[in-house]
Amino acid sequence: MMTTSSKELSTPNSAELYLGVKNMLRCDEAEVVHGIADYVVSQHWALRLLSNLIERTRDTPVPGFIGLIGWARSFLSVQPSQRQTGVLWIARLGNERRAIEKMLPFAEDLSWTELKSDFHPDVAALRALTKNFSPRRIFRLIRKLRRYDFFKALRVIEFIAYYTRFREIFQNSHFDLAVMSSHSNPHGLAFNLVARQCGVPVVLITHGMPVRPVARLAYDLAVVHCEAARKIYEEEGCRMDYVLTHGRLQDYVPMPAQLSARHNVGIFLCKDVNEKRLQAWVARLLSEANVSGIRIRPHPKNLWVGLEDWVASQRDSRLALTSRASVFQDVKSVDLVLAGNSSVLVDAVTAGRPGGYIGDLDHGPYDMHRFVERGLIYPMQDESVSFRWNPDSMLRFYQRPEWLNVLRDFANIDEDEKTVALRMAAKLRQLASNGSSLSVQLFTI
Repeated sequence: MMTTSSKELSTPNSAELYLGVKNMLRCDEAEVVHGIADYVVSQHWALRLLSNLIERTRDTPVPGFIGLIGWARSFLSVQPSQRQTGVLWIARLGNERRAIEKMLPFAEDLSWTELKSDFHPDVAALRALTKNFSPRRIFRLIRKLRRYDFFKALRVIEFIAYYTRFREIFQNSHFDLAVMSSHSNPHGLAFNLVARQCGVPVVLITHGMPVRPVARLAYDLAVVHCEAARKIYEEEGCRMDYVLTHGRLQDYVPMPAQLSARHNVGIFLCKDVNEKRLQAWVARLLSEANVSGIRIRPHPKNLWVGLEDWVASQRDSRLALTSRASVFQDVKSVDLVLAGNSSVLVDAVTAGRPGGYIGDLDHGPYDMHRFVERGLIYPMQDESVSFRWNPDSMLRFYQRPEWLNVLRDFANIDEDEKTVALRMAAKLRQLASNGSSLSVQLFTI
């Protein structure tokens, strides 16, 4: 646990900021976060150089100067909102944006305003920076965090920068609602805490399964991935006053009675690709006579810089990258789906495509979302010498009578997206009309 005292974070809301720092460190304890951080460094020589420099200069001012740069970059990236009333929403990553934008048409009357990110700061942002920049405090915090990986320390610094910037924006506005999608990144955690401190109801519209440990935050309304996700938030100590689950009825297709003799296989990747594992699986599939094609869908934030070049180097017409259509379009274009720790496996089996889980296809722990453990997804047990590529066995797994009830825990196939969105819109209007008389509630970590 972190030992920094609240005096080291002396701001008008030091207790809440201290809570946020602890939450940030808690989220970054996840094995998958460590794996992604190490993978990003391995892919870029400049980051490897910087990482080595920081390790060699831990007891010098160098990490502090790097922390100052990180703080300023995060602070300046937040642009002032175009209006100071209505619904304020934030989405720094593509998957966050898609989750929220799908819901906008159902409550357009609420006057939505995006809090945008831009690494070309305007005059107002620079003026705000001069009022809030405190190098001494940042250096002091970096020293306090020396026992953590610098990646973790830098994420804390970024969180504090976002917190400071958001606090200034909220205090100079009169927003009715704050809508977010990410709760494990510095910007999402800061956005949540500041909104609640300013008495603004907070809405979470998720874009995937949560990864433990989850930040212990509070939401007035949450639209979660599925019932299994809701249980995770509850078990991790989150408070959700009103919960809906994304509707999947419009995407649901029963599993086929049988598979065709030859099939196209889709491999859907996480951002942190285990290249050797992927290459081995592609070679194995290309050797199978009943595999007519392989389509690889990169993650929207793919971190393997050599993926496209490697696919091109194979010179096999059966192997190609997808055209970057929607996930469901790509799922429907293949007969079978393989993936690692990706929630696309839920999309696949919901759409009537047998899916297989490949361990170590990314750098997360085995069966991170417990899809295999819970009996939702077929495990590709390929370590055995006697392994055979057997799609019919995969299909039989999904034809078990009890499987549909397992699916219902991971996909709301009893309601469509429009029905859930309309219920969400009604709740948004209710929250907005109730005003912003929320009291700040702190959670003990």
